[in-house]
Amino acid sequence: MARSKSRRHSAERISQWVLYIIVALSGLVFTTFYLVDFDLPFSGNGAFNAPLLTDLLLGFMFVLFLTAIGVMVYSLLHTFRKAGRSEGVVNGIPARKVSYSVFGATLLCLVLTFALGSSSGMLVNGVEYNDVIWLRISDMFVWSSLILLVLATLSVIFGATRYYRKGRRRR
Repeated sequence: MARSKSRRHSAERISQWVLYIIVALSGLVFTTFYLVDFDLPFSGNGAFNAPLLTDLLLGFMFVLFLTAIGVMVYSLLHTFRKAGRSEGVVNGIPARKVSYSVFGATLLCLVLTFALGSSSGMLVNGVEYNDVIWLRISDMFVWSSLILLVLATLSVIFGATRYYRKGRRRR
């Protein structure tokens, strides 16, 4: 029986190509956003800019956001469905426990940053903005993104030092 083309490539190779495509598209969209009529004056108030490709940028970010949500939901459903059929250990790694921990930690991070987020109003383009829910949600996304980026960086550094730690234990 012939295997499909996507099954021939490792998950690492596929994720690399997805990353490369997203980075290239992001670079293209942001470059065109800044280079094509970025200084276009806003018709309501000439003191503000109204970049021509704002809709393209917002649409691109919305598509990325929806894709991330879709992949997250698929991944959760796949993990929960698969968890019932296996013992949860893959190659000596407690995969089920890792999956649940990552999901729980991310959810906890989002809930805590929402609860601790600022609800004080702010001045946006000369207009007072004081919608408490949206202020907290924006704080939640900013702080959660920063926290998760720092944790991801620390994880990469820890993983990169694996060989050094392994060699030290043998001595």
